Amino acid sequence: MEIMNFVLLIGIYLEIAVLGYFEYKLWNTLYTPLNFLMLPYAIVLLFCVLICGNFGVVEFYYPSLLLWMGGLLLFAVPSYFFALSHQKDIQMPVTKLIDDNIPMKWLNVFSLLLVLLFLLRLFRMMRTSQYLPGSEDFGMEFCGGGVWGHLHRLIHALVIVYIYKYDNKHWYYALMVIAMFFVTFMYGVNSWVLIPAMAGLSMRLFTGKMHLRVSLFIKIFVFAFVVFIISYTFALFIGRGDEAASYDVIFDFICKIFIHYFISGIVGWSQDLQMGVLERPESFLVIACVINLIKAFTGGGDFVEIINPHFIHNGINGSNVRSFFGTLYVNTSIFEFILLVLFFSALMYMIKLWLMRSKSIYVALVYFFYAGMLLMGWFEYYFYHLPFLEVPVWIFLIYAVLKRLEKKDVSKIKTDA
Repeated sequence: MEIMNFVLLIGIYLEIAVLGYFEYKLWNTLYTPLNFLMLPYAIVLLFCVLICGNFGVVEFYYPSLLLWMGGLLLFAVPSYFFALSHQKDIQMPVTKLIDDNIPMKWLNVFSLLLVLLFLLRLFRMMRTSQYLPGSEDFGMEFCGGGVWGHLHRLIHALVIVYIYKYDNKHWYYALMVIAMFFVTFMYGVNSWVLIPAMAGLSMRLFTGKMHLRVSLFIKIFVFAFVVFIISYTFALFIGRGDEAASYDVIFDFICKIFIHYFISGIVGWSQDLQMGVLERPESFLVIACVINLIKAFTGGGDFVEIINPHFIHNGINGSNVRSFFGTLYVNTSIFEFILLVLFFSALMYMIKLWLMRSKSIYVALVYFFYAGMLLMGWFEYYFYHLPFLEVPVWIFLIYAVLKRLEKKDVSKIKTDA
């Protein structure tokens, strides 16, 4: 490794260590937006550096670290502003981090009906669809748009609830989570399995239901690998039809795809910068969810396509993702990049302060869903997808409906008494 590359690598880890130290001192917790964004990045970056140049993977381009170094400093600015201006809120003694008295009786009934509807649709489609189950086209037809697409985004919120509320007494919540994961498996986008899962685990860690240990990281890694084994093994067998594939071929393929997934965002941005940035700046892409939502209500033409058409081969497969800061950078001017980073950071810290004051589980669901998107920042910028806007709407609709049903229950009890 060249001296300059080594300096850049040490520099970003020193920056992460210093920012993390001040973040903890200011907020009295590890579970802050900046940490959600930079700590997983630090872990995956190390993996990328170790594997690049080996096993056929391309060499890492170290100047690409400069964007993340600058981006993290920008993201820290709203953190320090809100922390220093709200020290009384932060220093207040906390007896309960989240008031989680959500009426699960009604939610269980609704969730079960929702899962059954999806399963009925799945079985019907397996008989009538022209596409193979496990394929991208089948997933899009299953719940990629329309009413089923909206209901699938509701499932993201429900997964977080059931992971958070799970305990030995409510062991059957695990079955509900598995059923909802199965629905998302059939959609075929692994990130939307991982984001709600990590959001739910983060809520458990934040409230002390779980503790941060090395064993937890191992379990998360194993879970992610199992997700890939299930999804890609299913797709391989379906795609081959009667042609048998050996277990060695399948396992080798899955391992390579798993490594590819891990390195795609960071190495994708590294290669993109080394090639002089292939994309043309298109600022509207980073707010595509807002534009598409307006078009959906007004009928204003075709939706904005957010899939990056520029694939760069990293030695294993082609990648069209560029990490959180990379995707923002290639689609915006410098000024727009600065404004958007400050905006998303400020948004996250305002929701965090709202959670600290309200202790509402519904605010917590929004905060940790967004945290799940930041936790995947090493891979891609997820805030241009519709769930960024739609999942919070579903969460507060759940709140309104459950509150109304709860009041009816209370009124009935009073009447009976």
